[in-house]
Amino acid sequence: MKTLSACLADLQKEPGTGLRGLVFDIDGVMLDSRASNMEFYNLIRRILRLPPLSPAEEEYCHMASVEEAMLHIIPPAYREAAWEACRKIDYPGQILPLLSVEPGLTEILRWLKRQQVKLAIFTNRSSTVHELLRHFDLEDFFDPVATASDYPPKPSPEGLVGILKTWDEKPGDIAFLGDSKVDEQAARGAGVPFWSFRNQELQAHLHFNGFFDMMELISPLVEKPGQEPMRHARPAAEDT
Repeated sequence: MKTLSACLADLQKEPGTGLRGLVFDIDGVMLDSRASNMEFYNLIRRILRLPPLSPAEEEYCHMASVEEAMLHIIPPAYREAAWEACRKIDYPGQILPLLSVEPGLTEILRWLKRQQVKLAIFTNRSSTVHELLRHFDLEDFFDPVATASDYPPKPSPEGLVGILKTWDEKPGDIAFLGDSKVDEQAARGAGVPFWSFRNQELQAHLHFNGFFDMMELISPLVEKPGQEPMRHARPAAEDT
């Protein structure tokens, strides 16, 4: 893992330049979504009268696209019925209430916007992404939003490459914040620095335990020279 000073050296190639763009994964980074994802797939399994997901299947589904997960957990004879069951699920009523935004997410997004850092999403989700962003009032922060409907799912780096082209930025001037091996692999494939969120087992340039810690650590990469450093207040529970 690179130190913060090494990361600074990578990003600050010219005076006054630093992090120009940050790409976010959704599940396990922006949102605590494991419970909702497991309920979604187990609901389909219950409709088909199949047993609940095993721990290994849960781990796979949490990182995979919907298409990959369905191929992995649904036997071939059940797949047509599984897709029909998927379409009948009341996503706003049954799944969205199980989702929660990670503490500090809104604060860091507003801060990065004020510092003119470009923001994007690269996720293995597909059709549910924009509904999620609307539900949590996050739509206006991100452009572009790269999903598994737009690009091959991670670990393919094509989504990151597409974001770089849209932004007209070099790989070393942005970073990708993720929490899984497929995120790490996608970043490596695109030549983009990888930042790990709450997963110390990944090979990353930087590791973060939460968004309030992250704001403090990356301030030198983001805030302009001569600017008074921002003090990032956090809830009392975050200090433990």
